[in-house]
Amino acid sequence: MLTAKQEKYVQNLVKGLSQREAYRKAYPSSLKWKDNIVDSKASNLFKNGKVLARYNELIDKADDEAIMSAKERMIWLTNVIKGSVTNTTYDSNGNAYDNEAYISDKLKAVDVLNKMSGEYIQDIRLSGSKDNPLVAQISTIDSVAKQLLDVNEDDIDVGINS
Repeated sequence: MLTAKQEKYVQNLVKGLSQREAYRKAYPSSLKWKDNIVDSKASNLFKNGKVLARYNELIDKADDEAIMSAKERMIWLTNVIKGSVTNTTYDSNGNAYDNEAYISDKLKAVDVLNKMSGEYIQDIRLSGSKDNPLVAQISTIDSVAKQLLDVNEDDIDVGINS
């Protein structure tokens, strides 16, 4: 568990402050210290295992929150198609204009949405004699694929022999 000052130091680092600035905001008494003293203290504090672990935890959390979910991507693409997402351009006089996406970009957005929702997946039925080598091969591939769908990821153990 971090002290309140250590937590404030880490929070300031995550906000983008330098170690010196973060330290001075967390430890106000350091405002009257020379820069080299603050830098040394800040560096040593950052090397503290608990502080470093908390910093990494917050950075990882921020990275995770920055990634759009599939639903968020689908909503954004839908907004591009509907014209809710605009691009600002400026004329030679500096006047700003909000423009919808070009039709080609909207079509690309539709294509991506279709791929995301599986619209392009086709169900192919194959018939023929099992004596036909192609039918036998596809039947084997289908059987293996169905078995893989039933496997729990935790049950898979891959080893590499060198």
